[in-house]
Amino acid sequence: MTRTMTGSEAASRLAGLEADGVWVVGGAVRDALAGIEPERFDLDLAVVGAESWARSAGNLLGAPAARISARFDIWRIVLADGQFDVWELPDGDIERDLRRRDFTVNAMAVPLDRFRHGEFDASLNDPLGGRSDVGPRRLRLVSDGVLREDPLRLLRAVRLEAEGGWRPDAELREAMRRDASLIERAAAERQWDELRRIVLSERLPWALRRMERSGLLDIVVPELGRCRGVEQRPVHRRDVFWHQIDAVRWLSRLTASQPPRGLSAATIWGELAPLLEQDEVRGPLEDWRLALRLATLLHDIGKPETRTVDEDGSTHFFGHSELGAELAAERLRSLRVPTQTIGQVGLLIEQHLRPGQVNSPGQPPTGRALHRFHRALGEAAVPLCWLFLADSLATAGSEALLPRWPAYAGHVARIVGWRPQDRGRGGVMLDGHAIMAATGLEPGPLVGEIRAKIDEAAAVGEVAGIDEARELARRLADESRVLTKTQE
Repeated sequence: MTRTMTGSEAASRLAGLEADGVWVVGGAVRDALAGIEPERFDLDLAVVGAESWARSAGNLLGAPAARISARFDIWRIVLADGQFDVWELPDGDIERDLRRRDFTVNAMAVPLDRFRHGEFDASLNDPLGGRSDVGPRRLRLVSDGVLREDPLRLLRAVRLEAEGGWRPDAELREAMRRDASLIERAAAERQWDELRRIVLSERLPWALRRMERSGLLDIVVPELGRCRGVEQRPVHRRDVFWHQIDAVRWLSRLTASQPPRGLSAATIWGELAPLLEQDEVRGPLEDWRLALRLATLLHDIGKPETRTVDEDGSTHFFGHSELGAELAAERLRSLRVPTQTIGQVGLLIEQHLRPGQVNSPGQPPTGRALHRFHRALGEAAVPLCWLFLADSLATAGSEALLPRWPAYAGHVARIVGWRPQDRGRGGVMLDGHAIMAATGLEPGPLVGEIRAKIDEAAAVGEVAGIDEARELARRLADESRVLTKTQE
């Protein structure tokens, strides 16, 4: 099998196709000037005769070029660690192309051969002064109408701030507030491409504030907007909307690899640090990073429709977890989010109260309760516990929760650290056929119920061998027969 070429290898191989009309444009130039090391090798190339050049480049690299836009003449060559996107450059006029882009730091170009060698000073084409915005990491509009020309640029501005710290200037901030409603014109798939990167970014809490201040958040996720002003006192400090924003802020701190700023936040993180060092914890948190962040942001969106108030003023939200999971699934489907991610988000939202209910108040969770928890949640057990912790901190606040925080951390440690006890040399798991042979039962739901009870008994050490498993199966079957006769 032929190995797929990396980006740096591919760039070197393209030397034979370099010409005066092949320009590296956009983000690659911006990040190179800013000293940002890209995680992926992604280059946008502006070329006269994009299709012909892309096909020739693809043949040279052993990676066929494919058209990726029905509206624009854009061709993509996929590499092992990134891609080339090749754009048509009408009439070879690079300056006109740059003046039609979004932000000044994206409106710079360098010939491909110069870019490969890091030679920018004499070859940089910068008609709008974008280089002066690189140092202060400033996002400035190329022209007043660029957001209306392509409303997706509204989310792109947020994503650039979230990923690289590129801060919109005053003019851009005002334009985002003015044009926020236009984001609905952008294709759902394109919105999700930007949102996914925003949600995964290290600056997600700041990005959410930018979206909130511009009005984008209420439009992209209207279910969140409906949570504004929905009070839930006396237990919660803030309304439902700000509670969820706070929960995301705490989640980003609780999953950080280094202590966050602030004494209380660092102390809270420190209680979890030993867990975060364990592969069994860090692995699921990374694997579920996208779903966990989305679920934390949306975990209470079912509350506005389920809110009730007692005569004494106490508020209740019965069924909000189940409704919230349904609402989140509808919204994410409308954004064309992958089915697997939607399922993960729904599971976390529906079950987000469960870690706090796994034991009786003031009592440690039993082995049976932990077995049922892990059997129901599987690999979601760890991320669900971190959602529970972020939810708890957003509810009470760090000051109120800090004295009790070691107990919270210990509770989660017991949940995620639980493992079934040794099942003995011969094993105790009986399949359906073995259970029917031991009990004389016919196929049916009762066989599955008995198997689950044997599994649970084995997990907590109450069954130590195959003979004990068969005996338990017979006893459970007899009890069921007696109950059936009594009911008759």
